[in-house]
Amino acid sequence: MAGRTAALLRRSEFDVAETDRLALARLALTLSTRGLHDRRILAAIEALPRTLFVAAADHARALEDRPVPIECGQTLDAPSVHALVWQAAEIAPEHRVLEIGTGSGWGTSILAGLCTKVYTVERWRTLADLAFERFSTLDLDNVVPSVHDGLEGFPRHAPFHRIVVEGALTEVPRALLEQLAPQGILVAALGAP
Repeated sequence: MAGRTAALLRRSEFDVAETDRLALARLALTLSTRGLHDRRILAAIEALPRTLFVAAADHARALEDRPVPIECGQTLDAPSVHALVWQAAEIAPEHRVLEIGTGSGWGTSILAGLCTKVYTVERWRTLADLAFERFSTLDLDNVVPSVHDGLEGFPRHAPFHRIVVEGALTEVPRALLEQLAPQGILVAALGAP
């Protein structure tokens, strides 16, 4: 992990209320009962509150395993959804990961602590700008963001060890498959959005 990124996952980096710390610990415990066994992912979720990535009105829901509305009519999926995708991708510290769908930036920030570099693509400028500000505030030095159609991937930075797609696809675009490194893994939900 990059020096600053490793520090990101320490709870002492944030001024988190004790009640929120307890809620995050409960969330991690809940996720472990729902099939999540990767300790690195559980620790990252427990260390980085989603409240930093959602509107104040949604802070209570952000500390639970529930989806939360974000800007542009989009939704930040429940932590269990993200976590199971990351676990299926078998992300290692030395991996370069392409994330399609930056959203609020919470998932990207978690990924930044799990791998060496995250390339993230968002199609909505408003979402991207807010997420990019959060990356800057968190001083993430291993996130490369972009605003464009994620189904094109991020060819100038390919190949990627892992590609994770937030949201459903009816089929996997050839462009994404071509950007996988040998032995790479792509994880996406297939079916109607």
